[in-house]
Amino acid sequence: MDNFTERGGWWVVAQVVLGALYVVALVSTTAVGQGVGLGLAQIVGVVTGAAGLAIGLWAIVLVGRHLTPYPAPTAKGPLIESGPYRYVRHPMYTSVILLTVGIGLLTLRPWALLISLAFVVFFAAKVGREEELLIERYPTYREYRSRVPYRLLPWVL
Repeated sequence: MDNFTERGGWWVVAQVVLGALYVVALVSTTAVGQGVGLGLAQIVGVVTGAAGLAIGLWAIVLVGRHLTPYPAPTAKGPLIESGPYRYVRHPMYTSVILLTVGIGLLTLRPWALLISLAFVVFFAAKVGREEELLIERYPTYREYRSRVPYRLLPWVL
């Protein structure tokens, strides 16, 4: 698969646009609530963001040189079933969701939190296409999918 569209390039473009909107929401909107020290929302934000960062780095290390932003897997990459892939089938997307929610809570930016929810919807749609390609590429993917029922968020989605 060498074609940009066949590999899912437009999904990548949309993801970059959504990420850019998130950054704009962080830097151009006003925080709600003020005060000295960390409030409960901010503490939850730190924990959520740190979890997202850790999951993402863990997943990246496992995928290694086969990492791609495209929904289509690389031609020679293995099917990873260890680490965070034991809990969700797409932990890098989980990472982005948790990280954006965490930063939104930490900075108390409601528009950033809204865009975090848009990431959930976006990734739920993107993994639909990605899973079709993974089934084509890996004969054992259907069995893996039955063992790991959650795509993005354990016990939720």
